[in-house]
Amino acid sequence: MSKQSGKTQPPPNERVVDLYPQILTEPREIGIDAIHRAGGPHRALEDLVERLDRQADRLEEARDSSCVFARVLARMHHRLADSLLRSGWDDPEWVALLALKTTEHYLDALRARHAGQPTHSVWASLFEAAQKKQTSVSEELVLGLSAHFVHDLPQALVSVGMRNKSGESRLRDFHAINDPLGLAIEDIETDLTRRYESWFAPVDHIDESLARILSNEGVRVARACAWYNAERLLHDQLRTSTRAAVRRWPLVTLYELLHPPVWSTRFASRRVRLLSRWARSWPGRNAGSR
Repeated sequence: MSKQSGKTQPPPNERVVDLYPQILTEPREIGIDAIHRAGGPHRALEDLVERLDRQADRLEEARDSSCVFARVLARMHHRLADSLLRSGWDDPEWVALLALKTTEHYLDALRARHAGQPTHSVWASLFEAAQKKQTSVSEELVLGLSAHFVHDLPQALVSVGMRNKSGESRLRDFHAINDPLGLAIEDIETDLTRRYESWFAPVDHIDESLARILSNEGVRVARACAWYNAERLLHDQLRTSTRAAVRRWPLVTLYELLHPPVWSTRFASRRVRLLSRWARSWPGRNAGSR
């Protein structure tokens, strides 16, 4: 009970909006000039990583399971930022711009949540499932990557442009991003399940068809589909149906995770979630970010 108000304090996950750092709740300029001011593509992405990690720290303090979404995006972009230090890219600034634009969909959903504004964002549905503790860590990873690759990435591609000023396709750089992300994803999954389910991680498994995105091959396939859907978004006759499709599929993934069609799988999934909820740890900033 609060001595000042005499009212019972709300549980941590209902106070999460008070824990959002100002740096995330204020929109930032995204563009080539902003990347230059940040110190270049690598520094711009590392700045994003630091913001995402701070957000994850705050969510962990609030015991909000959606911290997993922020953490997986931070880990992926840290690997991508490091890869930009190596040669072989046609346009590193475009790579950084694409990453920033894609992640902005997630940050926009966070801002709406912070402000208590109703939103039809795909992320809002994932936040709700995580906050209600309906999902395990592995399931949260699958859901976060589905929203990021299936829903956000095609729209970001259209926004930043898929061809350079000479009219040449940027597919080479887009494809090259597969290496740092795809090769890292299994390590990221292992690291994060151990972070949040230290002793339960070895048995936190989900249906193989849904877990495919947590593999090198799965990341490459998801990103290839994103390029294809971005091309569809550029065609007037296909734009409406494509927007509906990229919004629908992450929600279908959420539904199939929560409601498997096979009874035995449904029973096993519920047991895994129950154990995950009981075993969940909240290491906070003392555990480090990477």
